[in-house]
Amino acid sequence: MNFLEGTIKQYLFYNEDSSYSVIRVEIKDTAENELIHFEPTIVVCGFFPRLEQYQTYKFYGEVTDHPKYGIQYSASRFERIMESTRTGIIDYLSSDLFKGVGPKTAEAIVDSLGLDALDKIANNRNVLDEIPRMNKQKMDLIAETLHDNRQIETTLVWLYGFEISPRMAMKIYQKYGYQSIDVIKDDPYVLIDEVEGIGFKRADEIGLKIGFSYNHPLRLKAVIMYLLSEYMNKYGDTFLEKDKLLEYTMSYLNVNEDFYIEESQVIDRLELLAIEGKIIDVDDKISLRGIYFSEKAVASILFKHSQYEEEPVDNTLIEDYLNQFEKIRNIEYTPMQRKAIIKALEEHFVIITGGPGTGKTTIIDAITHVYRLMHQANKSIASKIKLAAPTGKAAKRLNEATGLEATTIHRLLGYDYEGHFAYSQHEKIDASLIIVDETSMMDVSLANHLFQALSPRTKLVIVGDENQLPSVGPGQVLCDLIESDLFTVVKLEKIHRQAVDSSIISLAYDVLSQNLNEHMFEQKDDRIFIQTRENMVSDYILKLIRNQIKLGYSLLEDIQVLIPIYKGMNGIDRINQLIQDRFNRVNEAFQIVYKDKTFRFQDKVMQLVNQPEDGIMNGDLGIVTGIIEDKEILVDFSGRNVKYNVKDFDNITLAYAISIHKSQGSEFKVVILPLVRSYTIMLKRKLIYTAITRAKEALIMIGEKEALQRGIYGKEPPRKTWLKQFLLEIETTPEEKFLTIEDFL
Repeated sequence: MNFLEGTIKQYLFYNEDSSYSVIRVEIKDTAENELIHFEPTIVVCGFFPRLEQYQTYKFYGEVTDHPKYGIQYSASRFERIMESTRTGIIDYLSSDLFKGVGPKTAEAIVDSLGLDALDKIANNRNVLDEIPRMNKQKMDLIAETLHDNRQIETTLVWLYGFEISPRMAMKIYQKYGYQSIDVIKDDPYVLIDEVEGIGFKRADEIGLKIGFSYNHPLRLKAVIMYLLSEYMNKYGDTFLEKDKLLEYTMSYLNVNEDFYIEESQVIDRLELLAIEGKIIDVDDKISLRGIYFSEKAVASILFKHSQYEEEPVDNTLIEDYLNQFEKIRNIEYTPMQRKAIIKALEEHFVIITGGPGTGKTTIIDAITHVYRLMHQANKSIASKIKLAAPTGKAAKRLNEATGLEATTIHRLLGYDYEGHFAYSQHEKIDASLIIVDETSMMDVSLANHLFQALSPRTKLVIVGDENQLPSVGPGQVLCDLIESDLFTVVKLEKIHRQAVDSSIISLAYDVLSQNLNEHMFEQKDDRIFIQTRENMVSDYILKLIRNQIKLGYSLLEDIQVLIPIYKGMNGIDRINQLIQDRFNRVNEAFQIVYKDKTFRFQDKVMQLVNQPEDGIMNGDLGIVTGIIEDKEILVDFSGRNVKYNVKDFDNITLAYAISIHKSQGSEFKVVILPLVRSYTIMLKRKLIYTAITRAKEALIMIGEKEALQRGIYGKEPPRKTWLKQFLLEIETTPEEKFLTIEDFL
């Protein structure tokens, strides 16, 4: 197809309803241009959204001779030409590729040499003599690095033009190499699935900038996938009714008054996605393929695993070893706790569930200890016991309780920074016993990866509190497994003697049983409810933090504010800013500001996405320990130091206040829990229960009694999932019993 490349000089006509455009374009004077023999400008007509004046575009179509208006160019599609930008070149020169070159030096180079600075340096390194205060060592470094990296320069500068961070640009380049630009121009939405850390919004921003129309078929498919995924991650359901998905999609697409998208276009893309196998449509219930088959696989694998026949064990021996362990630990287990331990040692797959204070962690300690005694002839048995949890904090507690190594589930599976797992259905984990704690937090995708990597011979114990919030991601694995009634489940209900005197734990159970009474608002040794108006809550939070610091608690290590929403007067974002301004003002001179984010030396921060290449995961807490040349910060995550470029700041946030969901798997000495009516849409019984049970020594609730009451008595709709149904279908359909993951691929 012929093309025309040029710069938009003037809009002659634009129809708001149809987006029909008539534009005067100045033809670019290049040898490749098909129309160089025409006049310097030409009128271009076509259907596309309003384009940016003075920007360069490539139009594809043909020359027409209109009887009234003369020579025109009728364009069927277009793409924006992304020239090397000043910002892109500065970011490139000040990236980690050029050690010792900061933004100021990079700016000086571009200001002196222009937008073709890189070409000039590559052709003659002596042009750097023109840069003020440029020493020979730095000149050599820039010239040599540029020479070594000339092959990737064009790609990285082009990517930096989209405000993509150096880290992410290199990820993209490592994925596609020299073809990166061509791949992205052809379909920017492939980045969503193929490059971890690129979401729909960033891919869509790139797509629109390079000329994809609002109703481009690839964009429509990406929007549908994005909204379905967003819905599942927001509400935790593993499917969405088709009519609701259509409604959400039309609402999302038709916010631009310049372009209206018909429902038939969306239905066509939806049907194509089903044909391509990217979504699954079962009776007008739509699921993402990965989520649907994750639930199928979990059901099949665990049903098969529970059927594995172990060699009989000597119950008397178990009892003897358990009695020994009780004496060693000076502990006396309740009958139900003993049952949980014995069942876990007797059977191949056992679920243990219970609330705070019921002794789940000490039970795990007993299981691992007795199991080692039972297999003491095997000198390597300790290395064959694998303990894991969804978060680093929960894994650390397992390690402290048992003395055995405990890891996150991702680390157990050998997750790498490219999104791959070392252990899978093809490479099983070498373990004789696996115990997974805090499984209420495990979403169905992670559960699928874990259980696929489970050897049929490995004994499996999963432990968790079914009354806590379910996972942040889609599914409710623990609850569905328990409710299927197909597996051995031991429910712990009696509070362990060490926890009987904790009014925090008794409050948690009152919330769970909807036992609302005035005792909830009484001051106790370890908790208090401060009643105040909503507009006073933020001031109280600051006063309470100051008081707790005076009592010897650390803001960075011990005190945590838990809030269910991000926006608003008492939302996470504003409270974080207030706490930073009040308690880290001394480091205001040592701060870095980028867009709407400000980080200071000694700020408490949280990781928001998995970053396994640096050994950190979503939800990890750290401390800012360095500000580097106004373009980077250094964060200490419990001894692991990670560097962030300003364009990676979307990956972290202040963490003086965090969401209750993000607090799962962690405990804090002091929890400050605001409860106000503006939270009502989020306040639910399980959320409040989870927040309360994060407090180890002190719980301070502040706000309005009515908010707590509404949350406790409010309706809490269950998640819509298929896992329980799949389990029951497998039980009643013999030929379905022993499906493997290959059956779903």
